Amino acid sequence: MSLLDLPDVRAFQRPTWLAFEAPQQSVEQFDPSMVAAESEDDTVIALYGQIGVDPFSSVDNSERRISRALRAIGNKDISVNINSPGGNFFSGLAIYNLLRMHPAKVTVNVIGMAGSAASVVAMAGDEILMADGAQIMVHNGSGVIVGNKFDTAEATEILTEIDAGMAEIYAARAGVEVSEAAAWMDRGKGSGTFFNVSRALEKGLATGKMDRAAVVACAEEPKPAPAERVLENALITGCNMSPKEAKAYVSNFKAGTRDASADVTRDADTIREAIQALRETIAS
Repeated sequence: MSLLDLPDVRAFQRPTWLAFEAPQQSVEQFDPSMVAAESEDDTVIALYGQIGVDPFSSVDNSERRISRALRAIGNKDISVNINSPGGNFFSGLAIYNLLRMHPAKVTVNVIGMAGSAASVVAMAGDEILMADGAQIMVHNGSGVIVGNKFDTAEATEILTEIDAGMAEIYAARAGVEVSEAAAWMDRGKGSGTFFNVSRALEKGLATGKMDRAAVVACAEEPKPAPAERVLENALITGCNMSPKEAKAYVSNFKAGTRDASADVTRDADTIREAIQALRETIAS
């Protein structure tokens, strides 16, 4: 168990019509080049990039990967290096709970940003250390909702519960009233609050600073995923399919086409364009 008395926030029912991604304001300020300077050993878990599964790259920051990593590490102290604008809340909450239940010390290092869902993950640290220039961002839950008036009403109820759960986590970590943590999230009509190092330390969202030499800028970009994997990841993140279901769907899709390779690539491009258009619409 964590060395701290952190709240056990229950898993939320994940509806098929509600999807999350990193908020635009976090994405705009996110610098993916910031990474830990030292090579990572077997007790270090890196969360670089979007929380969850990124459809367009090989980045997997899902609870499945973190669970496998924790099982491999066993009952040892761990470090979690975070530079993420956020992403899927449900994955973030699951990772938070996995870290909260780890039987040894958890040190979270905020390398560049712990935004949105990534800030929830960061709160599981027994120690939360921030690099110079790093930020923690908290905000109200938001998502893409596809459905009728009953779906939107249910979405409002779910998002309200999510906000209450996040506020409870932030409040417990900072040692403040839940109402104060909720006010951080409500700021700017739910756009939330960015905390730099000094303010995060002042408010209790961080416990210390990282050594300057512990962070470097890395020019390497995540490798793009193969077209088939792009489709699988899009089905997992956008349609709430399990990895097994998504893989079977793409396999069946390929088996039913004369030129599977071309069709998969074309379909991947279509999905990419559709998601990008949706992002632009939401941001406008």
